[in-house]
This record gives sequence, C-alpha cells and structure tokens, in this order.
Amino acid sequence: MPDSRDEVVAAIEATFPESSRARVLELLDSYGVEPYEQERERVQLAILKLSGGSEEKLREFVALAKRDYRDVLFWAEYPEEARLDTPEKRERVRKMFEKFGIKPPEGF
Repeated sequence: MPDSRDEVVAAIEATFPESSRARVLELLDSYGVEPYEQERERVQLAILKLSGGSEEKLREFVALAKRDYRDVLFWAEYPEEARLDTPEKRERVRKMFEKFGIKPPEGF
C-alpha cells in the first residue's frame, strides 16, 4: 500500500515541535515537484526518519533526494546495509578476494 500524505503529516507531528511544522512541511514539499522526483510520500517519510528531528538535516536530505531519491530510500529503509563498514561486509569482501586468488588487503 502506498504511503499517504496523512502519514507524512503524522510523522511531522511526531518528530517536530508545533512551531516548526509548517516550515518542515514546506521544505518537504519541495521534493516531488519535478517529474523525476518519484515516490513523493515514501521519500518524504524517509527524509523525516533520517532527519531525526533536525531541520538542518532535513534540508540536507531533501537536497540529496532531489539529486537521487534512491539514496535516501536506501539509507532509511536498509540502515544496516547502508553502514559503510560492518563485520559481515568485511567477511564478504575477504571471501571475494580469496575466490579470485587475490591476497586481501591488511586488516581483512
């Protein structure tokens, strides 16, 4: 089921103080105006999640979403995979090196 405007508004109300909600909604609504800015409500919810209640971060994530909304969705919906360095990722990389007969770099 697609995300809705009501969910976006509810997430704003749960995350930001009343005094900044109109401004936050205006910032969020700057995403989704161009034809290539897809999945408006889903991306807006991801931006809200990633912002952690910070208007500054919200602005940054809106700007990033306007460049490539898929990044924002990935970071919000797959936070463990989005982490740069996890033991599991290091192990997969080490095994990949071994598979190709390459000595892994120091630290793997």
